[in-house]
Amino acid sequence: ICSVPHDPAIWVHTWWDLGMRNATAIWFTQDVGREVHVIDHCEILGGGLPDAAKELDRRKYRYAGHHAPHDARVRELGTGKSRIETAAALGIEFKENDMVPNIGIEDGIQAARLFFPRCWFDRDKTARGRDALASYHRSYDAKRKIYSAQHVHDWSSDSADGFRYLAV
Repeated sequence: ICSVPHDPAIWVHTWWDLGMRNATAIWFTQDVGREVHVIDHCEILGGGLPDAAKELDRRKYRYAGHHAPHDARVRELGTGKSRIETAAALGIEFKENDMVPNIGIEDGIQAARLFFPRCWFDRDKTARGRDALASYHRSYDAKRKIYSAQHVHDWSSDSADGFRYLAV
C-alpha cells in the first residue's frame, strides 16, 4: 500500500461486481511484470451502467478489457437484453473471453488470499475498496458458537466480490 500512480503507457483492466439494488464496484489494474498494480477503485450507488460508463470516461484510462462476473449474461425482464448488451450500448465491451468464471465463493475467497502478495494498492484511490476487503465477514452465531456459511451482504460485499473476481 503506497503511491501507485497510473502509468499512461500501460493498458488498464477493470474488474466489476455489477449491482442492481446494491453498488456496482469497479477495480482498475495495470499488469507490471508479475505485479498487479491496483491503481483505482470506485463504487456507483444506484446509478447502474450509465453512471459506470461516465466513471470510466472521467478517468481517461486506456482500457485493455473490462471483466465482469458470469451473471452479466443474465437477461433483464423489462428489456430482454443482457447486462453485456446494455453495457455495449454505452461503450463498455465485456468480451466473452473476459468473463470471470463461476468457481464458487469459497474458492474465489481462497484465490483472493493467494493473490494479495502480487498486488500493489494505491494508498489514496483504493482506500474505500481496501476498507471493504478488511470489513468483509461472516455472521457469528454466539448461541451455537459457529460462523455462518454465508458472508454478510453489506456495504463491503460489492467491492470484496469485485476483488474476488479480479483474483479469479
